[in-house]
This record gives sequence, structure tokens and C-alpha cells, in this order.
Amino acid sequence: MIWRQKQRGGDSSTNIQAQVVQYGVSYVDAKQIAMDVFTENFAKLSQNAHRVAIERADEFTLNYLSELHVREPGAIENIEDPGVQSDILEAQSGFAKSGDRDLGEILVDILVDRTARKERNTASLALSAALSTAQKLTGAHFAALSSLFVFKQLRMLGVGRPEQVYARISNYLGPMRDEILGLSQADVEYMAALGCVTISMGSISIHQVLQQTYPGLFCEGVDISSAPGQPSGAPEDGPESVMNMLMGTPVVTRSLRDSTKFQVAAVDQESLHRVLDENGMLEHEERLRMALTARPMNGDAIIEELRVHDPRVGEIMDVYNAKNLPNCSNTAIGTAIGHANLRKATSGEFSSALDVWFS
Repeated sequence: MIWRQKQRGGDSSTNIQAQVVQYGVSYVDAKQIAMDVFTENFAKLSQNAHRVAIERADEFTLNYLSELHVREPGAIENIEDPGVQSDILEAQSGFAKSGDRDLGEILVDILVDRTARKERNTASLALSAALSTAQKLTGAHFAALSSLFVFKQLRMLGVGRPEQVYARISNYLGPMRDEILGLSQADVEYMAALGCVTISMGSISIHQVLQQTYPGLFCEGVDISSAPGQPSGAPEDGPESVMNMLMGTPVVTRSLRDSTKFQVAAVDQESLHRVLDENGMLEHEERLRMALTARPMNGDAIIEELRVHDPRVGEIMDVYNAKNLPNCSNTAIGTAIGHANLRKATSGEFSSALDVWFS
């Protein structure tokens, strides 16, 4: 049984939802290789336990190869690599022992990313470790790692209004609400002991991350009524002076939150650079970078907006803060697991490649 049926396609493309797909190493060959390795290693189980284990391993392998075909079809050749085979066995064994399909989906996602990498580097080593570590975690742990991933590591592309950021957070984390409500402080310490997270003395709050990542979306706007009549445009003149000097250009726009005020017409520093470059205004970049972050929105107001947008996210944030997750950061292993769980929770809607976080 395929756990997650999905079709992706576009113009001039063909969708395939098949049980047999031919490459250099065929689907049938790959499945036989994977099952042979598993059978040889589980031969000592009692007859009934062996039967159950084989059935689960077969179900897992079917889902793994189906997902591999969708995401990394060329990587099927790597199944003959000894290191990849060892990790396939690790993942098969984890699902065979538990039969937990939620765990199975996470292991499939991690294993697909691992299969795409034959070289021995941080990404492949972290993915191998994640296959073992994920088997020692509960739903609450998975939800916590995904929450850290979304709140601290994820930079959303294509967002132009605060509501779009809130909607993405809701889509990503809302489905995990029930799981994270069971998180305890002992769980956080346990994840640290397993090497999923690090815990530091310093912390960064959710609203601070949003202000730093999307300064153009979480600012109050600049009142230019008090700006100097003859502004020099120097950074020390302040954002009022800079805005007044550049009024009428593509880099200044009405505030998203107060139509009587103005703001830099960019979401972040990267988009600011792009706008300036397109309009031949790069000489103003330094002063506009300062203006972009000069009037941040009140942090409590940001959290309240997010809470109103989706009460489930409000409950998640309460647990996140109460269990000191602002003091935590995902390790490479935690990143791999949190990323895979996010794919599972969104049924593949979140599809950013893991390489972004291992480059």
C-alpha cells in the first residue's frame, strides 16, 4: 500500500503513479536487492515474527521506491552502493519493528534524500544518523523539531504580505498541534541527549525571527512629516530623511499597516538589493538597509496577529515558549528529521530540497 499518493506535473509532462519503472537498475531489481538484504538480516526471528517483519519491510520498500521515483529517479542506481544498502536496512528494520506508518513516512523521506548521496559528507552522514535517531522519537519530538525548523531555519519565498507568512506557518505547523501539546521539558532534554538539538543560554523569540527575516513585512512604517526640508540622504539623518529624499522612486512605497506612512519597497535585504540593481540605484543601498529595519513592529502585536490567524498556531507557540524551545537550535540530525516530518505533515506541500540547509 502506498501511504502518500500524489501527482506532480506541468506543461509537456507525464505523471506516473506506477508499481514498475525501468532505469539502469529496474524497479524490480531494486526491490529485490532491498528485500534480499532485509531477509538475510531478519532470518533468525520466529516464524510468525518473521512473516510480520517481511510484510512490513515489503510495504516500506514499496513506498520508498515509489517516493524515490518521484523525487530522485536517477538515484535508483545508488541502491547497489554498500553504504546506501546499510541505510536501507536500517530504515526497513525501524519500520518492521514498529509498524508505525507515521514513522515509516519520515524514514522514507529521509532515506530518499540519503539514497541521492553516495559521497561521504555532512549531509549523507547526518541523514544516516537521522534514520537511526528518528526511531527513538515520538510524535511530540517530531513536531518540536519541525517547529524549530519553521520558526528558526525556514525563509519563505514569494511572500509579500504578513498574512502570507501567517498562512504558510499555519499550513506547515497547524497539522502538528495535537502532537506538540504533549511535549515536556524532559522531552527537550532527551532530544538534546540524542543529538537532535543544542540548548544554549541565549534565546531568540518567534517575533524576533520574523522581524529579522522579513523586516519589510513587520515594520510600522516611517512618518516623513517631520523630515528635513532639504535632506542630505546620509544614514545619520534617519529613515525619515532617506524616505523623503527617495520619495517617488521604486524603492519607497506606502506602509502596509498605515497608509499615512511609508516604508522601503522590499521584504528583506536580498529583495532590496534586487530592486536597487534593477533600477540603477545601488548607491543608496547602505542607507536603505538601515531604513528597512529602522521601525520594527511591536513583537507582541506580531504574535497576536499570528494567534488570531490560526488558534492552533497560538497553542503551538505557547508550548514552544513554555518548553524553552527559543533556547534550542536543530543540529544537522534534527534538521534532517524536522524537514522530513514537515514533508509528511503537509503531504508533500512543503517540498524544498534539504540541500538548502546543508550548503
